Amino acid sequence: MAAPLIRTPHQVTSDIRLRLDDALRRAGFDAEPSVVTVGEVEGVKISRVRIPALSLSQARWLAGKLGGQVSGTAQPTASVVRKELDGALRAAGVIAQPSEVVVTTLLTRRENKLIPPSLSIGQVMRLAMILEGCLGGGTDEVSC
Repeated sequence: MAAPLIRTPHQVTSDIRLRLDDALRRAGFDAEPSVVTVGEVEGVKISRVRIPALSLSQARWLAGKLGGQVSGTAQPTASVVRKELDGALRAAGVIAQPSEVVVTTLLTRRENKLIPPSLSIGQVMRLAMILEGCLGGGTDEVSC
C-alpha cells in the first residue's frame, strides 16, 4: 500500500492559484499570472494568492464577471473602479482588505493600476468557482 501523499500548504495554494488563473483565462481575462505569497501572522505561516496589478479596464471586467455593479462612465477614475472591484468581491462573498491604486510610469506614459487584495485559499477557490460557472455571485452552490 502506498503512503499517503503529504502536501504543504504552499503546494495546495499553488494548485488553487493555477485553477484561478485557468478560470480567468477561459473567461477571457488577459493578464499576468497570479502569485503565491507566504507571510507570517503571530508566528504562523500563511500562504495567500495575489492577483497581479490590473489596468482599470481589467479591474472593471473582473468586477462585471463577479456580478458587481459597474458604472456606465466611459472614463471612470481609479477610485471609482477600486470601489467597483471591492464591491464585486464583497458581493461574491470574498471579504478582504480593500484594493490599492498605484500609478505606474513607463517612459513617458503614466497609468493607474489596481492591486487587488491578497486572498486566502478559500477566497481563491470561491472566485475560481464563480468564474467557472459553478457558483452564482450569491451563496447558491452548484456542483462542479
